[in-house]
Amino acid sequence: MPVENGSCDGSADGVDGFEDEFARALRGAASLAPEAALFTLAAGAERVGRRRRGRRRAVLAGGLAAVVLAAGSVGLLADGTAADVFGPSGERVRPMTSEEVVGLVTGLLPPGSVTVLAAETPGVAGPSGNVHETFGVLLFDDGKGASLVSYSVERGSRKPEEAAVCLDPFSIPKEGCDRSVAPDGSVTVIDKLRDVNVTGLRKWQAARAEPDGTVVRVTEYNGQPAAPNREAPPLVEEQLGTMMSAPEWDRVVAALPADPKAPKAKPAQVATPSPGAPAATPGPDGSTPAAPELVAALAGVLPPGAEASGQDAEHGTLLVTYEGRTSMLAVQVQPAGARGLEERKYAEEGPPTPLEVREKPADGTLVVTNRFGNGKTAVDPVLHWLAAVYYPDGRSVTVSEWNGENGYTFRPGTPALSPEQLKAVATAPVWRN
Repeated sequence: MPVENGSCDGSADGVDGFEDEFARALRGAASLAPEAALFTLAAGAERVGRRRRGRRRAVLAGGLAAVVLAAGSVGLLADGTAADVFGPSGERVRPMTSEEVVGLVTGLLPPGSVTVLAAETPGVAGPSGNVHETFGVLLFDDGKGASLVSYSVERGSRKPEEAAVCLDPFSIPKEGCDRSVAPDGSVTVIDKLRDVNVTGLRKWQAARAEPDGTVVRVTEYNGQPAAPNREAPPLVEEQLGTMMSAPEWDRVVAALPADPKAPKAKPAQVATPSPGAPAATPGPDGSTPAAPELVAALAGVLPPGAEASGQDAEHGTLLVTYEGRTSMLAVQVQPAGARGLEERKYAEEGPPTPLEVREKPADGTLVVTNRFGNGKTAVDPVLHWLAAVYYPDGRSVTVSEWNGENGYTFRPGTPALSPEQLKAVATAPVWRN
């Protein structure tokens, strides 16, 4: 398979410190100017954001562990570059180069041509600052339309049930997700996603996570992120599954230093939690009511004439129809305490958004109604309606409304319930119980 070395200027080299918001901005820019380099930036920014989220979720472990590779040990120089690798017999072994990794990945793809848009050297700290992960972006053309394919290999610290999950279809449109757990405890996920903004765009992402913290990821598009040029991505589901299980990845893993916080590999015989399930909101008494409880309470305080036309108890949402209009409602209950008091103080003293209204009834509560679009300072079009009540002890109830049936199909227009009706729902006595 021929491989062309494309320019990497302005690709992943400038994403250090970028978070998810910038990644979303880059994807938006890509939709206006479909440049492969923009995707490379966005993909790198998403990777940085994923790494930081993973660090926040990880439990901090004390002490330093020796960095050991399958073929021997590797050192990192002061400037972050890889030092020589020495094998078990003391011989000097050259680390993998970025070209060698690209060649390995290319060999796992079907016949076609590959243009390299970005490729990191294993063991060298790239833009994400993580020496335990290596990453690359390729433009793959099998003769049916050039498509972006990205890969990453990581020796991390997350457990398989955390590193390989199906994204929640409530938040993103998708065609389905296959998730399997092997007897050795490894988890493989193939998630088929669609894009909210680009018609016809498909993004299929696969991940294989091992009990020792190793994660291999491959993502493919049916063209470029802003310009789909074929019906489906080049690799069908079976090909993705075969690619994820290929033993060739072991060589890339061995070229990365191990994460000192990596979990000890254990056979996984325990059932993993359902991916995407949200945590329940603690109640005012410190208990944790289930989402169905909140949905049932919400349905019981709707204004006369409003009907609960559907519900998603898992996500704590309720579809409400009123005078021929249907919108989605969600309720969040915050218990009394220091955190709630901080939120009340910010709601009372923070800068208001353009359409926000604050009221302070005689009972000491703070009632806030708000309307905004795609972002709390956006007002054209209005997509989101909200009513919240903050009590003096830190308790709060927030009722949100969207013109849509799920977490991504928001639309402008008149919602089912007005802000005044939402306020009546949020201040209902039922939430005090």
